[in-house]
Amino acid sequence: MMFKLVAVLSAALLCVLVRGQADPDDQKMDVFRLPEDTRPLSYDLWFAPNISNSSFEGRAKIVVEIIKPDTDKVTLNFNGLSVTSVLVTDVTNPKLPRDMVVTGINYLTKNEQFEIRLQRIVPINKQLLLTMNYTGRIRDDMIGLYKSSYVEDGVTKWLAVTQFEARSARMAFPCYDEPMYKAKFNISVVKQKNQTALSNMPIVRTEEGPENTTVNFSETPLMSTYLAAIYVGQFVPNQNDSKITIYTHETVKDQTEYVATEAPKHLKALEEYTGINYMLPKMDLLAIPDFRAGAMENWGLNTYREFYLLLSNDSKTRSKIRASEVVQHEFTHQWFGNLVTCKWWDYTWLNEGFARYFQYFATGMVRTSWLMEELFVVETNQNSLGYDQTPRHPITSSVNTPEEIDNVFDTITYGKAASVLRMLKYVVSENLFQLSLQNYLSKFSYSAADPGDLYSSFDNILYDHDYDVGNGLTVSEFMSNWTLQSGYPVLNVTRNATTKLFFVTQARFYVNQSEAIANETAAWHICLTYTTDVSKNFTYNSSSVWTNKESALTVFEGPAENISWYIFNPQSIGFYRVNYEVDNWMALIQQLNRTPTDIHVLNRAQLIDDAFNLARSGQLDYSVPLHLSKYLKNENNTTPWYSAMNGFSYLLERMPRSGDEYEDFKSHVSSLAGTIYKKLEDLVSNGNTEFRVLSAWETFSTWACRLENKYCTTKAQEYFNKWQAGEKIPADIKDAAFCIGVKNSKGPTVFDNMLALYNSTNSISEKSSVESALGCSTNKTQLSQYINHILDGPNGLIKTKDMRSVVSAISVTPLGLDVLYEFMSVNINTTMDQLPNGEDIITFIYSTLASKMTDDDQIEKIKNFKNNSTLRASVRPTFENSYKVVEYNLEWFNSYSDGINQWASQYGEKEPEIETTTLTPPPVTAAPTGRTVSPVTSRLPTTTSAPSSATLNAYSSLVILQLTVFAVFIKTYLL
Repeated sequence: MMFKLVAVLSAALLCVLVRGQADPDDQKMDVFRLPEDTRPLSYDLWFAPNISNSSFEGRAKIVVEIIKPDTDKVTLNFNGLSVTSVLVTDVTNPKLPRDMVVTGINYLTKNEQFEIRLQRIVPINKQLLLTMNYTGRIRDDMIGLYKSSYVEDGVTKWLAVTQFEARSARMAFPCYDEPMYKAKFNISVVKQKNQTALSNMPIVRTEEGPENTTVNFSETPLMSTYLAAIYVGQFVPNQNDSKITIYTHETVKDQTEYVATEAPKHLKALEEYTGINYMLPKMDLLAIPDFRAGAMENWGLNTYREFYLLLSNDSKTRSKIRASEVVQHEFTHQWFGNLVTCKWWDYTWLNEGFARYFQYFATGMVRTSWLMEELFVVETNQNSLGYDQTPRHPITSSVNTPEEIDNVFDTITYGKAASVLRMLKYVVSENLFQLSLQNYLSKFSYSAADPGDLYSSFDNILYDHDYDVGNGLTVSEFMSNWTLQSGYPVLNVTRNATTKLFFVTQARFYVNQSEAIANETAAWHICLTYTTDVSKNFTYNSSSVWTNKESALTVFEGPAENISWYIFNPQSIGFYRVNYEVDNWMALIQQLNRTPTDIHVLNRAQLIDDAFNLARSGQLDYSVPLHLSKYLKNENNTTPWYSAMNGFSYLLERMPRSGDEYEDFKSHVSSLAGTIYKKLEDLVSNGNTEFRVLSAWETFSTWACRLENKYCTTKAQEYFNKWQAGEKIPADIKDAAFCIGVKNSKGPTVFDNMLALYNSTNSISEKSSVESALGCSTNKTQLSQYINHILDGPNGLIKTKDMRSVVSAISVTPLGLDVLYEFMSVNINTTMDQLPNGEDIITFIYSTLASKMTDDDQIEKIKNFKNNSTLRASVRPTFENSYKVVEYNLEWFNSYSDGINQWASQYGEKEPEIETTTLTPPPVTAAPTGRTVSPVTSRLPTTTSAPSSATLNAYSSLVILQLTVFAVFIKTYLL
């Protein structure tokens, strides 16, 4: 009785204390980390959501332990909640609880924290029970506890669901919202009679009330706050015999079969690889209509965009591949992230890097015919190289503020980290890589880890197996070299034919050489692997030769045989680019034209990707990648074609500024795109049903048709005509067929029908095809109609999660760019004021325009727009940063467009034979012992304008560019 009386009195007192009291000095601290003087042991959470009025009531009971002396307050994370009462009880001795006197509540709003101040200092190791009642709002911006809706039988139905990573649990309950603070959770949810409630764990009991039911879930293992999750709504489960259950709304329940069949295989793959069985008794997968990310790994309650879980019988093949990958990604997190969690967001890659890695390689364990390593190289490795070739943050990156935390979830943390992990696997061997990860997961289960913990697990396993990484390195030294510095190297390789010496110079790669830092000394530990035309051995074999620790230059003896060409970085295992002297490039082009398969497919893709990006940075003449691309007419593997498509994408966006001259270049690329499209069309027509063929058919039909390849557009129109006549067509051709159908249509009928289909189809795959196709319209009024549906709001035709993809769909044509600019200029304030993510949409539109506009009048418009005095301060920095791309693109165009146009005019539609004459590179003399070797020399043909003097000066410390006459080059090597 006394306990209850004190609780009531404390609550009454705190109704006064908690109303807005704040310490002005504390508001200026900007200390976003919690003080490490207490830690949570357990949470008892009760949620009562009222979706109809977008509010909820909550109660949090948190047992905390004092871990530092002189502690007289408890600090928690807190954001947007209204606390109505606080009670603190000393429960160190559960039989004799003691209520503590709370002297005040201090809101540190800017730091997303609040303090519970106590009257007396609490000794170390004491345990306190914090009991807090509070209210909050159910949000509509897809973070925290938020609401979403869908239409079923003409009725709008609502649900509430959580999205807490990385720092949004504090929006639903007061907590220690940092990943290292793990605790057990007991969660209860109040629901209506016709609703389902779900959480991380199975239901342990229910309490029936007159109107509502309280659902109590069993206790979780130790876990971080960002992994806690609840759902309340009217979803229905699929029926299966697995511990994995998929929930969605009744209308699309039949589209869960594919994932329901595949998911158990993916969970088992991780169990077998890690040697640790899945830890929870169930796994629920929810298809959420409005979802900001792709998916979220909440332990036992994974949430997904509908696109990744709902697959109809006629869904695109690529959608099925992507669904498998994303499910595998989230399942990997159950071990890497949930079981073992990064201590702080500095180390987010310990969660996301492994998830991205196994997204491909564990899917490959399940689907051995999908050749997932090839997909990894072109989708993750090459994409990460492209992203990180401008100054970015290191893989392990110090973050503190909420904005810094949000920004670290990027391609570096996911893709680059995964690529470095793949490199590590080859350095230590597949077997020891697996054993080391098993050791790591076992040792740090149910706790938090940092990179040093991972490295020590590797070093211990390697020690036990007497395995030497090489170069006197530990795994810790090798990995830290790659994770603690930003960027990556480019290796410039030459060979002296007389002495047989290789000269390898490394430097940080910059796509924009004006950003290079003078006298930069960045260096990486690289195991130098290579092969030649004599050996043609592309198997990774650890080399005894490593890049020099103290010098940018490494010199070592190559093979004694006379060789025609050499390739460094077999199978593109190392995370770096490689540049060669021009003679070696030409010899490689000759080989590719003769017998492409003599070079490993991953290196064929690597040569294309490296060549285009080296040329873009001014380190290689554009004639090299352009001539290299012509071998593709003989390329039957789709993997190098993906690299080529990506390589040409930047040029295709930049070159329209050339006007009429652009057509020769576009014709060359269109011809190439038509080549791969026809090859795939023939395979499909002959009954080929391989996933890699069908998914490539979708990709390259879209590419070729957008380039107006006549064969592609003719076939696409035929498919569209069949579809309009009621005939079923393959899902994998719908992107191209729908786009051409809309583009070629006369009048509004086709567009209006497509818009209606976008609104009505239950096939998520078909909806994505329609979404892209609507952007293909050549009618300005139609495109304006399309983009203006964004203003309908989250419950309108275009869902919040789809707004960016709609903008991207419209941006593919110059007309579409004009429409986007008009929409932004007219509706900027309306969009930011009325849409939950309005500022995000506006900044995305501006960045899209900045990256794609090429016309002077267009550029002047967006320049004036960002400089307008009425532009809100909140978006001005983002606009300024986006506009820098315009300036860089103009500089690039002025340097290279004339040469590219000249090449396209002279060689774009011709197929000159390449002689097989052995090329002898110019001699390179080794420096006398005791001094540094001078930078090597590359001979490059002049098909493009020379880079700016600033570019040359920045690069002169590495390679001296001596440009020769292009005609001489062609005559000598290609005619």
